[in-house]
Amino acid sequence: MIRRSALKWLRWLSLALIAYFYLVEPEENSAAPGLALATYAGVGLILALVVLILIAIYLRNGLAGRAGPKLPGWAKRFHGLNHRVLQIGLPIMVATGALAGMLASFAIRAFGVVPINPAAGSRNLHELAEDLHEIAFDALLIVIVLHGVFHLWRHFLLKDNARRIMVPKLLHKYL
Repeated sequence: MIRRSALKWLRWLSLALIAYFYLVEPEENSAAPGLALATYAGVGLILALVVLILIAIYLRNGLAGRAGPKLPGWAKRFHGLNHRVLQIGLPIMVATGALAGMLASFAIRAFGVVPINPAAGSRNLHELAEDLHEIAFDALLIVIVLHGVFHLWRHFLLKDNARRIMVPKLLHKYL
C-alpha cells in the first residue's frame, strides 16, 4: 500500500473514531456505565495510536496534499490553514482526553484490560481537564465540518475531483 493510500485510510479511520466519540457519552449509558467508560477509553487509545502515526507521517513528509490549481487565492490560503489546524488540533484533542483520563480519581481500563491511570487524581482537576477536552473536541468538530464543506464545495462547484482525492481508490466507484 502506498503512503498516500495509507494516509487516506488512517484519516478516514480517525474520522470514524471521532464520530464514535460524538455519538457516545459514557455517562449517558445507565445500563453499564463502567463498561461504557472502558470502551470509550479503549477507542481513545486506538485514536491516540492513529494520531501518533499521522503525526509521524506529517513530521516526516509535511502536508500530503497541496491546493489545486483551480482554487482562488483565498481558497488556497484556507486549504493550507485548515489542514495545518487539523494536524495540530487532532493531537491537542487527544492529549486533553488523555489528561482527563490520567487525572481521574477512579481507575480506568481501556476495554476493561489496559490500565489507563493510577486512580490518584483529584475530582476538581479531572473536571477541569474534561472541560478543556470538551472545548478542544468541539473546536476540532468545527474544523472538521469546515474541512468537509470546503472539499464538497471544491468537488461540486469547482469540479476539481476533490472527493476522489480524499477517499481511497477502492471507494472511487461509489462517488
